[in-house]
Amino acid sequence: MSREMPMTDPDAGAIAAVEARFHKLILSRASELVEEHGLVLPRLARALEFEEDSDTAWFSVPGMYGGFSYAWDPARVGERLLVESWCRVVEGSGQRHAVTAEDCTLLEEGFV
Repeated sequence: MSREMPMTDPDAGAIAAVEARFHKLILSRASELVEEHGLVLPRLARALEFEEDSDTAWFSVPGMYGGFSYAWDPARVGERLLVESWCRVVEGSGQRHAVTAEDCTLLEEGFV
């Protein structure tokens, strides 16, 4: 995943919709741990400001032994977030999703 922005003029409404779907994805995989640890879900506005030498952002979930890496898709125009999540102690738990304002699509699973 590249850190380049896939859009030249981000649509704040679309980013908010992607963020809501991203949060729903996180909660679908780790809601009990998010609640137990009082985690604040990541804001995508901050994800637009990746460190210069970093390709992705990371949201660690204590107790999951893993978490969620995410970055804007550099191959598309528009707001499309690529998300990978896994629990490193559960073989085959990896999932890769594409999240847009309209939907959240499972692209691959079973890795890690």
